[in-house]
Amino acid sequence: MKMKRLLASILCTAMVTTSLAGCGSKPAESPASSAAPGSSDASASAPAEPANIVWAGWSGEEESCKTIFADTMVGGYNAKNTGTTVSWVGWPWAETLQQLLIRNQGSEQLDIAQVDISMFASLAAADVLVDLNEVLGEDFMKENFHASSLAVGNFEGKQLGMPWSIASIGMLYNPEVLKKAGWDKAPVTVDEFEKCLADVAALGGDVIPYGVATKDATAAGDFAPWLWTFGGSIYGNDGSVTINNEAAAKTVDWYKGLLDKNYIRMNISRMDSRQLFAQGKMAFYDDAVLAKGVAVGNGVDAAKVNDVCKPMLRPVLKAGDTPQSTMWGHMLVIFKKSVNQQQAAEFAKHLVSEDVSMKYFQNNGMPPVLKSVLGSDAIQKDPYAAAFMEITNSGRLEETALNAKNSEIKTIITEELQAALLKQKETKKALDDMASRIGAVE
Repeated sequence: MKMKRLLASILCTAMVTTSLAGCGSKPAESPASSAAPGSSDASASAPAEPANIVWAGWSGEEESCKTIFADTMVGGYNAKNTGTTVSWVGWPWAETLQQLLIRNQGSEQLDIAQVDISMFASLAAADVLVDLNEVLGEDFMKENFHASSLAVGNFEGKQLGMPWSIASIGMLYNPEVLKKAGWDKAPVTVDEFEKCLADVAALGGDVIPYGVATKDATAAGDFAPWLWTFGGSIYGNDGSVTINNEAAAKTVDWYKGLLDKNYIRMNISRMDSRQLFAQGKMAFYDDAVLAKGVAVGNGVDAAKVNDVCKPMLRPVLKAGDTPQSTMWGHMLVIFKKSVNQQQAAEFAKHLVSEDVSMKYFQNNGMPPVLKSVLGSDAIQKDPYAAAFMEITNSGRLEETALNAKNSEIKTIITEELQAALLKQKETKKALDDMASRIGAVE
């Protein structure tokens, strides 16, 4: 009964978050079309009995990914004629966590899913995920994935998530816009960054210097690495809420200064920034490694995308400081309710295999996770991928990433940050309220 109450509580949180993000109808399940098979040589194991399995997530619903999901991932596996077939069911990102929780309570089939870090904690806390060390073997997991990637999917000592594409949320800049503003390279320090923003603003026109998120819960995600940059944190070493400290106040006041100078704007979401950046109307913004693929999907010429979309290390307070970034990524999880766990595990191997993961990387820049592929020339000699790997080297999990109340806490941070930026509250009052509200939901 206790677990059912926890699941119901998490489900309510997910439904509230979804209602804020927007609603949409659930697409019908359908098998993807068949295509040439991909290879899956990550590990040798005894073949599983044939079955029909259901894979769920959101990326297969996005225009930039529909073809590769249908033809290479699902279709490619089905074309192997192993006897096991895969059907995809997907929803918009904002609805995925809610739908996965609903399916775990109901009778609808659910075997394997794509999840991101922000969804993972809620599913892990609901006790609906299989320990993949038991299904695939701990040796297989350690031999094929780096420890840092495995750590993202480890919850209370259990390996509940298989890495699928792990990187950091980094900063992107448009070299052509910077060149017009008199900058030949990206700024390294916060002081340089502010000067660069000023020079971009001086260009006039409709170019927004920095598209940091201010509109929805993504604002809390963009705020986190700047909070760390200024020496702040949400929690202290003892686990107490410390976000109403001096370093956090400096961070908020810095944001307010950028807004006063019109370097950043209110009511900007990640999607807004992606579109404006692709149109050449934004100099900097924060995004995941898929940013290049998103830019192409938003109209940037694929042959030119590397000229207008470059990753950069986040500016630091002083030279020699560690550039901050938040770990981001997609994992594959298998559900306890599935009667096809071994078949789902074999399909997971297909998804992370060299052939499939390299096609995914070429499609939209999503980095592979197998050690053998990460060390290949194709990855090491790709400037875009190499830059994101450098960003990821010092990446950190968001402080609330493994907290089942992650969505609630990020909403609180966003709301109080917005109140401070709109001058509805003084910085200290906004941060005190933020700390009090976070403490109340813990």
